[in-house]
Amino acid sequence: MNRAIFADRGARHQISLGYTLPFSGVNYFTANYSALQLVPLGKIFTIMFNGQVNYSQAAGNTTSVPPYLNAYAGGPTSVRGFQESYLGPRDSRGYPYGGNLLTVLQTELLLPMPEKWRNSARFSLFFDIGNVFSTENVKFTGTADGTNPDATIPVNYNFSFSALKQSTGVAVQWLAPLGIFRFSYAIPLNAKNADGVHYKDQKEAFQCSVGQAF
Repeated sequence: MNRAIFADRGARHQISLGYTLPFSGVNYFTANYSALQLVPLGKIFTIMFNGQVNYSQAAGNTTSVPPYLNAYAGGPTSVRGFQESYLGPRDSRGYPYGGNLLTVLQTELLLPMPEKWRNSARFSLFFDIGNVFSTENVKFTGTADGTNPDATIPVNYNFSFSALKQSTGVAVQWLAPLGIFRFSYAIPLNAKNADGVHYKDQKEAFQCSVGQAF
């Protein structure tokens, strides 16, 4: 990276692997990878790729990873335009359950800023794609009309390319004394309504968060 904050060129890759001790009562392994790549387009524009893949899997006699290891998708740090944590598996009452496989890619076109704001603000156009899935032996049930908590229709949350959610919009990052404020306005491109089994996708066009810059 050429700068610690609001870099416009460079790359960062992080990978982590984990496995429980052999004598543990619950056995599983985890693998996480994240990448940030900034590619200059001439002297004015920069395209940024921010991707993440998280995977966890039960091992031995353990049937599924502990729920606290589940990943969640939707919201400012994954697929903007969808309500935070509400993508992917849901329990029988429609609340987020999370999954053991997360895949997200945020692509942003960084627009030129005036010199006096270049180190304190960033404006971009973005396209997000991703979701969270459950590939383990976890049984989920849907609802007859998307709202009935007493129905017990089996639901499959295995990975598929058609299940990857997409959104596009505009984003602003601003360096304030309290940290980096991030604002976005997104339009979900393939949000779905309840289909008789699945709950409808929860949309949220305007989102904001406080944290570190990408």
